[in-house]
Amino acid sequence: MKKVLAAIMCIFLAAVFVTGSFGTSVKAESSVSFSVNSFQDLMEKGDKNFEAGNYNEAIKNYTAAIELDSDFADAYNSRGATYLLNGDSDNAIKDFTQAINLNPSFGMAYANRGQAYVEKGEAAKALAEFNKAIEVDSTCALAYNNRGALYLNTGDTEKAFNDFNKAIQLDPTYAQAYNNRGAVYGNAGDTAKAKADFQKALQLDPNNKDAANNLSKMNP
Repeated sequence: MKKVLAAIMCIFLAAVFVTGSFGTSVKAESSVSFSVNSFQDLMEKGDKNFEAGNYNEAIKNYTAAIELDSDFADAYNSRGATYLLNGDSDNAIKDFTQAINLNPSFGMAYANRGQAYVEKGEAAKALAEFNKAIEVDSTCALAYNNRGALYLNTGDTEKAFNDFNKAIQLDPTYAQAYNNRGAVYGNAGDTAKAKADFQKALQLDPNNKDAANNLSKMNP
């Protein structure tokens, strides 16, 4: 089956708490690919259900797509992201692993699997996954952002700041990376730069609740 790739960003949030009054969260995404006829229809239905928060239905859609083409790494990655948002880290890891088996250079799948390990409280495994994602795909802004959030949560502010900067450099439209960098500035007492980053995040994504909450804490 011929596959035509199209980039779609799927979002899930996992709260990361840092010292001080500025919360941050990481965003993981999955690239979703399209084919023709029923396979494409199923993937599109999965995407729509995912974005609407209908995770059980999205899982059914992606599963049906996988039954049509079990060699399509993107479908496993998308279903894994849905499992993760639905609170099923174990099945998410299985799907990300299968995506990686099918495509060993799939940086985003490593980054997503790393986020699943974050959810399970396995920081060392998560860090190894983020590092691998960057190794196989040095342009994966997601991996830098998520690794930065992990560093921030474990108290390594300098590495976190560098990773958020890199994520923004790779993708200047990455709203969550601006929010996360703003949290670093806020905790360091640089309110002007923090506010600028939160505002930039909201400019790029008006529905970014993390940035809105962080900005509101600066303007009580």
